[in-house]
Amino acid sequence: MSERYGIIHFTKKRSNQLAVMANLTYISYLVVGLFLIYMSFREISHSEASVEPKLKSKLSQFAAPTLTVMYCISCGYRQVFEEYATRLRQRYPDLRIEGNNFPAHPLRRYVASFLAMAKIVLIGLVACGYDPFPMFNMETHPVWSWAIQNKIYACMMLFFISNAIEGQLLSTGAFEVTFNGMPIWSKIESGKVPKFPELVQILENTMKLSYRQI
Repeated sequence: MSERYGIIHFTKKRSNQLAVMANLTYISYLVVGLFLIYMSFREISHSEASVEPKLKSKLSQFAAPTLTVMYCISCGYRQVFEEYATRLRQRYPDLRIEGNNFPAHPLRRYVASFLAMAKIVLIGLVACGYDPFPMFNMETHPVWSWAIQNKIYACMMLFFISNAIEGQLLSTGAFEVTFNGMPIWSKIESGKVPKFPELVQILENTMKLSYRQI
């Protein structure tokens, strides 16, 4: 009798341990999924904010000469702009320097936004282990079954592959420089980003020409 009681007690204890482990596994999947969803929302909001142009008052344009750089964020040109802007401010304290993301074609932006939202939905479904196929009276696809069985790996794959595609869609390769609204350099046309001495030389020649016309 005591032996039977011990077996029953051991079985219940083992069942409780398995239930706890299952709950911890589910929680870990959910945490990873929520983190990736948060990162996706952060990228979407950053992308939409960077597309909106900065409003410039007419007074500020007349108060000081303005150098504007429209660059491709996904190409890594933001760091180049910040480096150039720091050095130019030291060289020309009165020069107003502005920079912003060069927007991609609207159609490419819409497709990238759709992919970003689809990525969030898919990551959420995989993290929760939900199977949407029965809702459409369809047999579960083997790929989806694999994703449910390998939640963390599948969520990471969805996140990075989607990000790579979105980056390609939003990439323009632009580094467009204007001085007081007049184009002085175009990476799209020239095929290269200007070196700092080149930019300084072009800027000085443009400023001299502008002052002569005043």
